[in-house]
Amino acid sequence: MSHLILLPTDFSDYSRMTADMASGIPGEHDIILLHVAESSPGSSRSFLGNHELFSSNSADRNLEEEKRRLAARGIAVRTSILKADGRDIHGLILSYARKEHMDLIMLGARGKGFVEGLFLGSVSSKIVRHATTDVLITHHPSSLIPNKKSFSPEINQKNLFSRVLYPVDFSKPSLERLSYIMGKGVIDELILLNIIPNAENRKELDEAISGAYTQLQNLGKTYNDSRTKVKLLLRFGRPAEMICTLALEEKVNLIVLPRFGASDFIRSLPIGSTAEEVVRKAKMPVCLLYPDIRLEITVRELEKDEFPLAEKVWVHYHQQNADISTDRIFGVFVEGMLVAVARCRRHPDGFEVDGVFTLDDFRGRGYARDVMKPLITACGNEVLYMHSTLGLVEFYSQFGFEKIPEDDLPSTIKERFAFAMGEMQGSNVQPMMRRATDR
Repeated sequence: MSHLILLPTDFSDYSRMTADMASGIPGEHDIILLHVAESSPGSSRSFLGNHELFSSNSADRNLEEEKRRLAARGIAVRTSILKADGRDIHGLILSYARKEHMDLIMLGARGKGFVEGLFLGSVSSKIVRHATTDVLITHHPSSLIPNKKSFSPEINQKNLFSRVLYPVDFSKPSLERLSYIMGKGVIDELILLNIIPNAENRKELDEAISGAYTQLQNLGKTYNDSRTKVKLLLRFGRPAEMICTLALEEKVNLIVLPRFGASDFIRSLPIGSTAEEVVRKAKMPVCLLYPDIRLEITVRELEKDEFPLAEKVWVHYHQQNADISTDRIFGVFVEGMLVAVARCRRHPDGFEVDGVFTLDDFRGRGYARDVMKPLITACGNEVLYMHSTLGLVEFYSQFGFEKIPEDDLPSTIKERFAFAMGEMQGSNVQPMMRRATDR
């Protein structure tokens, strides 16, 4: 399926078992076997565990031995060694993957021993969270880990993509990655699973089931052909728990899912909560697909019938109300979701800008600036007043607002902060004004 596969290794039996599973990925690949060595004299520390395994002088020899072992089975392998020199090992691996344009990082989920197979090693966990490419995590039950005398690679010879469970939530990442993987033509049997996580009442549940089943049927018709057999499953419950349970019941070889869910990717989280939990709890390999999509961002003025959307955002910010008779509200929509707003309100004696607010999950992306620009364009032909917090005075200055004394505010706008009794700075507030733009 992938062209370039990065296989970090610490030369343990667990790593060898993970490497053996590469032969279960259909297609021809080039594999880079990577070892990260500590720079301390005479030691090379495992990147998945916390115990020393080999001296740095033996790393080359062990890499070559592993290369010969995989090459004997028809796998094209290159090797590389990086020295940590005190740097984060996961960062080195991810940087190497980006530099070499790897299509897939493949690594084991072993931490400090095997605690019911639920926990990732610290480096593996960081790679899973921050990778910007596809990642395949292998899970090997401790009962299958052979000792060095009886090591048998044949236990991992099955085709990973012969029977695949793909949880689908009908979001853009989910559908785009499903189309991507089905286009590879490597899956023999595909189980499409949709999980309804919650419902307020029976009517809502029935409607959710009806809608989900229709969408599942349409997907089934799209991908069920002579090459791939498709099975549809619809369940209600906790997504990660249900995915792991059904993967065992259906005896799949691999769980495949995008690293972001319906709401995760628009917030630019490093990984969705469901995907991360599945990786930690699954008892079989999990392939996380990195969505190659761009967010659809729209900045515009809200229609009057959209004002309730702004009020939902303002619930997180003083629970302000919108007034269709006096307000013009502008917003930033990310994938159709309103995430930032700003308002220009007409008072009897002037215009006030307020309600500039971005939801917590979307801060730090410049959305406040984006939403202020159309407001200024649309309303800037009037003198604009505002009560800025002291920390945002510099920000609003970029849009032409200047600090003014409290007495320069129009009376009805000034009344909003009458509680400050003339001590606005003591209330963390600075009155500001923007002169009207020449018409």
